[in-house]
Amino acid sequence: MRTRWGLPLAAALTIAVATPAAANHRIDVDVIARGLDNPRHIAVGKGGELYVAEAGRGGDHATSRSCFNSAEGFACTGRSGAVTKIDRRGQVRVARGLASYANASGGDAFGPHGVLVDGHKLYITNGGPTRPTRGDPPVPVLRDPTLVAEEPISTLFGRLLEVRREGRVRSVADVWAFERDVNPDAGIGNPGALINSNPVDVLRDRGRFVIVDAGGNSLLRTSHSGRLESLSVFPYIPTASGPLESVPTSVAKGPDGAYYVSELTGLPFPVGGSKVFRVDPRTGVFTTFASGFTNVLDLDFGNDGTLYVLELDRDSLLNPGTDGGLWAVSRRGVARRIELPPGTLTHPAGIAVGRHGTLYVSNHSREAGVGEVLRIDLGRRGR
Repeated sequence: MRTRWGLPLAAALTIAVATPAAANHRIDVDVIARGLDNPRHIAVGKGGELYVAEAGRGGDHATSRSCFNSAEGFACTGRSGAVTKIDRRGQVRVARGLASYANASGGDAFGPHGVLVDGHKLYITNGGPTRPTRGDPPVPVLRDPTLVAEEPISTLFGRLLEVRREGRVRSVADVWAFERDVNPDAGIGNPGALINSNPVDVLRDRGRFVIVDAGGNSLLRTSHSGRLESLSVFPYIPTASGPLESVPTSVAKGPDGAYYVSELTGLPFPVGGSKVFRVDPRTGVFTTFASGFTNVLDLDFGNDGTLYVLELDRDSLLNPGTDGGLWAVSRRGVARRIELPPGTLTHPAGIAVGRHGTLYVSNHSREAGVGEVLRIDLGRRGR
């Protein structure tokens, strides 16, 4: 669980919805932060403050010295990644100038993604670079030495970072280098053993970091000496059009002590094709805990053991709709969709659960300058 605390903030906007399952209750949705750049995962601090990882808006396409082709289009690198803190006084960026790349619109950025509060310490995963290429036919461009030589900030891509005072960062683990040297999914469907790393989430358990690498289709863990090791590698599923990647996107520790990992899936992003895996933290062996989701990007547990699952796009990224989806999953793996008005969730990316079951969700996660954080109250009595 990422949170144990509430966050009493003044609401900028409230939408009240009476739910059929409980007519005497309503769902309230408040916008509590605005103007974010591609906001991704969320964590709640000890005092109830929120921390949001912003993937940034990449670099200026006219001046950046490091541009390349990516899955999201032609992209350029810059120092626009950030972490924003939200509390009673408002919102402020507590870290900025982090590695980011994005297309010309500033959308679909790669940069800070996962965020963890551990006591008084703040950690983030700085995502990317996911298979940048140049030329025709495309030739992969590696972080080291090429991208770093072009824009030195690129050294932060593919790392777990500690955010220190005055927004300075310290590298804790180099996930990209582990993918380069070990490439855990090379033997289970990765065509050509491509180097593809994108650390997107992190938790800390018994002094060790557990990291999701979406690019490497793996769940990694630091040893007691700080070295990375592979705990689980998630499967490629054979299909008529080629292997379907898992693309794990988040990890949360359940009330039973197991790790729960969500997946986005790769192309063609099949509707209902995403699962939540339950991972044995000792052996890394995983089983399917719940299924039938689409393009899941984050999850978190409530204090009552309910698992909340957040879909980036409920009808698949290849379809025209942009509505995200929200599910509540029981301890037995039974999933129930939580219905919100159309347009409430627009490509949401991060979810955290507060002490009283309040949900905090990052919204408009694929856009620069219009990202939001929503506060969703599922159990407020109708008035």
